[in-house]
Amino acid sequence: MKSGLNRLKSFENRARNPILNFKYYKCRASNRMLNILILDDARVIRALLKLTLESDGHTVDSAASLSEALLFSEQNQYDLIIADYMLEEGETGLDFLRQLNESDQNSKTPAIMLSAEDGIDSKAQAKALGVKAWIKKPFTPLGMLKLVYAVLGMKFISEKEKISMHHS
Repeated sequence: MKSGLNRLKSFENRARNPILNFKYYKCRASNRMLNILILDDARVIRALLKLTLESDGHTVDSAASLSEALLFSEQNQYDLIIADYMLEEGETGLDFLRQLNESDQNSKTPAIMLSAEDGIDSKAQAKALGVKAWIKKPFTPLGMLKLVYAVLGMKFISEKEKISMHHS
């Protein structure tokens, strides 16, 4: 059985070399490239989300801390924000969204909250801050892509479906 560090290294190698066993999901809902901000303190989650979304043709900025995410949000306009609920140093993704709502840029950007928890109070606070969806960890890359497109009101079509539509 692999240790946590070896699993992380193995994932990072697959992320750098997609031919080494990483399953890509091409699911472009439209020709529109999305600009997405990820906030998660876990490096492996950031890497998985970034790889999943970039392999589908989108631009992704990933932040490990609330302060880093705020810097990105001051410099860029995003179509979607994906934030982890529990961050290091007692901060939360909700803290980030509260601060974002006080600024002009990205205050209306839809958000998806990631969490290992499933608390009703947390979800109610998230909804009040404009969070459109709450996804519990662990999640699958395909499940995340489907949720991203659903939150943005875009139709989800996988590569497999596109191929069958063209060759029927």
